[in-house]
Amino acid sequence: MNKERKAAPAAVCLTALALLASGCASTTASTDGSAALQTGSSDYGAGDITDYCPDEPTKVAYAKGSNNTWAQITLAEIKDEASKCETITDVIFTDAQGNQQQAVSDLNGLVAQGVKAIVIQPEFGRAQIPSIAAATQAGVGIVPLISDPGGIVGTDYPDAVLEDPNAAGAEWAKWLDATVGKGTVAFLGGTPGAASSSLFFEGFKKALEKYPDLELVSDSVIDTNWDAGQKKRVVSGLLAQHGRIDAFVSDYSLTDTGVIDAYNAAGLELPALTGLASGNANGCQWEKENFPYMTLDETTTFGRIALRKALAAAQGMENDEPSMVKMPRAIDTEAGTNPKCLPDLPPDADLTSKLSPEQLNSALGQR
Repeated sequence: MNKERKAAPAAVCLTALALLASGCASTTASTDGSAALQTGSSDYGAGDITDYCPDEPTKVAYAKGSNNTWAQITLAEIKDEASKCETITDVIFTDAQGNQQQAVSDLNGLVAQGVKAIVIQPEFGRAQIPSIAAATQAGVGIVPLISDPGGIVGTDYPDAVLEDPNAAGAEWAKWLDATVGKGTVAFLGGTPGAASSSLFFEGFKKALEKYPDLELVSDSVIDTNWDAGQKKRVVSGLLAQHGRIDAFVSDYSLTDTGVIDAYNAAGLELPALTGLASGNANGCQWEKENFPYMTLDETTTFGRIALRKALAAAQGMENDEPSMVKMPRAIDTEAGTNPKCLPDLPPDADLTSKLSPEQLNSALGQR
């Protein structure tokens, strides 16, 4: 087993996440239409976990604040990565079902079970810091994924794997300026108070300062619970209030099918859509509707990085993979990179994951 990197404690992996954006891998997405899946060419999830495989039998876990399709694919990616270590005996998944107290209880329970490495999505932000810090003090390698809980990196937790909200905001604003030019735009988020939605909104709002012809219809995140049905209802209400809106930004693009459904129900010209974390359903809808569309993707692969960082931290090892990640453009219809529709895969399959079609079917409950 290669343990030569076990020298400095993992707690020193970063001082300020924002300073690490420059360490990201290439963000050039693949446009090869012959590929079976729409996988980008970045190396974000491609590190070597064997450097961090523990010597002793070890339980690992993925703790999520609220379960959804994206979480199930991320869990499958984490399981696939963990399978490369013979000493990892269990991959435990917890779903707090949108309940803050349950999220805290789930984490405390994992520590009590002797789980040594935990990938956590702290969707309740700073409210989860006490339990995260307690897990760290207990010697658990715990790494926040996607949602930034705040706290002190290197003290409350050793490292994190976060999407770069400012880079994403800049990409969305630049694309909307080129595609829409002048008009109204709304930002659609997830559960009320979701830290990730707030960060992405702030990054986008800041980027819009360069483009005064693009006007937000709401100066805050518009909650949709990352649900397509609720997104349709919310957008229908926005249309009744504001009339046609020219564009939408979403931090969970898979459920943007609800946006298009709302416009079709209202008999309005379709808007431009941009965001992150798309799925097969979006491509199939686009083939019928043909609206301007751009997404930043490969987000489920970040779970692999987080697992490697958690295992490294649990063993006092260093991991120098990026902690703040710029997501590549996987889809950009204005540049000729169109989404795929693969009828043999479930509609909620993330075609930019590193899973095979068979693994995606299994992760989403289909064979």
